[in-house]
Amino acid sequence: MRKILQASLLLISATISPWVSAQPGKSPNVIVILADDLGFGDLSCYNPASRIQTPNIDKLAKNGVSFHDAHTASSVCTPSRYALLTGRYPWRSKLISGVLWAYDWPLIESGRESMASYFSKKGYRTALTGKWHLGWRWPVKPGETIDTISFGGRKEEQTLDRESKIDFTSRVLGGPMDCGFDYTFAVDIPSLPPFAFIENGHWSGGIPSIMKPDTMSGAKGLMQEGWQSSDMNARVMNKAFQFIKTPAKDPFFLYLPLNIPHQPVAPAAEFKGSSAAGDYGDFVMEMDAYIGKLIALLTETGAYENTIIVFTSDNGSVNDAGDNKIKGPDWSQFGSGFSMFGHRSNGQWRGMKGDIWEGGHRVPLIIHWPRGIPGGRISQQLVGLQDLFSTLASLSEGKTVKGVSEDGVDFSSSLTGNKDRKGRDHIIFHSSRGELAVRQGRWKFINCNYSGGNLFNPFIPNNQTFTTSGQLYDMQKDPFEQNNLYDSLPSVVAKLRVLIR
Repeated sequence: MRKILQASLLLISATISPWVSAQPGKSPNVIVILADDLGFGDLSCYNPASRIQTPNIDKLAKNGVSFHDAHTASSVCTPSRYALLTGRYPWRSKLISGVLWAYDWPLIESGRESMASYFSKKGYRTALTGKWHLGWRWPVKPGETIDTISFGGRKEEQTLDRESKIDFTSRVLGGPMDCGFDYTFAVDIPSLPPFAFIENGHWSGGIPSIMKPDTMSGAKGLMQEGWQSSDMNARVMNKAFQFIKTPAKDPFFLYLPLNIPHQPVAPAAEFKGSSAAGDYGDFVMEMDAYIGKLIALLTETGAYENTIIVFTSDNGSVNDAGDNKIKGPDWSQFGSGFSMFGHRSNGQWRGMKGDIWEGGHRVPLIIHWPRGIPGGRISQQLVGLQDLFSTLASLSEGKTVKGVSEDGVDFSSSLTGNKDRKGRDHIIFHSSRGELAVRQGRWKFINCNYSGGNLFNPFIPNNQTFTTSGQLYDMQKDPFEQNNLYDSLPSVVAKLRVLIR
């Protein structure tokens, strides 16, 4: 009888309140899982035609809320992660285009509130295990200087010159430790040096001291002895599991940015051949298995019911499926998933990673919380990953929390209610080359005449240049961006253009 009464009260609360209350006196744990370059069409719960089966992520979707109109703030790694953690559009930062490179300094400004610092102030234990890619304060050898102002895009010889000035015997400072994380087990950028783990500022597994062999995927540079890309994600997940299992009375916030399916595409041996989409698909299936283990651990520790799990990706896919050096030009990183396996990582959306078109920034977003969110729903509400900070703050406190992020819009009431509610008026997108677009209602205006990106797919052409100075699409009638209406609707263009000035 007591259980029936409790269930009734929760149902009433969902009807008359913007959210369902968490267990009295017990704030929910929060886990944010960020895949790397995973496309909208990679998961079997988003794409019935996917050549990759993801049963554990599908279970999260089945029992949670799946957003089908969710977007990253940028279509490449660094700016997308900046927006996710700070709730701020990345084009407001110092990084106008591109991504951070090896041995770059922090992008998140000193003193800026982040998701981790917010939860830390609320009494949460906070941890990051995985790929950081937002810069550190690298130790520099006495007498040497490094440019800490300009970011990204260095050539190999410039990277190696900078590497030669790093003091690897000293502690690495800044980065996640300046952003509110109590515990960090991270790789800076797994496709660039240093190929090493950094645990709370110390090198875990030895100082990077040997040059990465050319047979190993990734740019030239130093690595730890024994470094293997294929066991990197397993080690990251083991650290995450240890953090979750640590006895504590306080709730936890875990940021879990995996390097899957980004280069180096290196599935562990037991997952080789497990998908119908080559190494890329096998890598995604390895990630799905980790999610299954995570769910099992949460269940075992009794934390499952009161843990908010967010699963998403930092941008669209680049269609990686192999290594050109090993398996020939058909396995080059751009487009091989489609040509060889009939698998479209970005589904039917136009474009790919880096682009201002939908394939660059429309991503899966699943939010799952058994105790607080009615599950089994697909939402068509327009949301951005920069909205997660405000939304998770409100969910964790059981009330609307205002002013925690500059550009985030709280959509917690849509999660805890039974239907989508009015949210964003408009949203702005940012491409790898710094081009901007805005979506408002049915219209999407792009302030350039090309993809906005610098990656080109030989199998699904996306390098069209328009004679118009911009692009306009009716996303209700033309969601796949095939009919440019820029010239025919100048009044709509003028209205939208002012939103990104």
